[in-house]
Amino acid sequence: MFKKFVLNHRRRMAAGEGPGGTSQRVRAWLQRSGCLTFRREPIARGIGIGLLVGLTPTVGLQTVMMLAGCLLVRGNFPAAFAISWVSNPFTLPPMVYAYHQLGKWLFGSWAQTLFEGSDAVDDALIALLSTALGTALIAIPIALIGYFASLGISEVWHRRRHKAREERRQAARRERRP
Repeated sequence: MFKKFVLNHRRRMAAGEGPGGTSQRVRAWLQRSGCLTFRREPIARGIGIGLLVGLTPTVGLQTVMMLAGCLLVRGNFPAAFAISWVSNPFTLPPMVYAYHQLGKWLFGSWAQTLFEGSDAVDDALIALLSTALGTALIAIPIALIGYFASLGISEVWHRRRHKAREERRQAARRERRP
């Protein structure tokens, strides 16, 4: 009995099926949503989402946020996941410090008038707001630059590839002619 269960389980896992065929359904759903589509536009969207989420100090939630963002804009999740490693345990502390300093420099007086108290909670809210605004000022433009740059790079790459293919075809035609 147990041996039959193990053999059936191995067969299902080798076929990519989870309990009740859920793996196939999830894979098909992700494919339809665009999260696993490897075309230029979904990859560019995935890179934009990955940069946007990767540059935020949301460690622990980044994968879930990237998956939700990729589902929302039909972006490529593997591209988003790969590019999100711009922030890692070594780069995150200086990034958060820079975000905080930028937000404090640009919005510090406004945040202090918003939270006029002088207790520790107000100071923490001011610091949090400064960091969030500094993060948005950096992450959003870099995500947009990454999106448009990846579209441009892929366009140049495809044009060169098609040009080289056409040149090979023309050379082959010339060789065939007597």
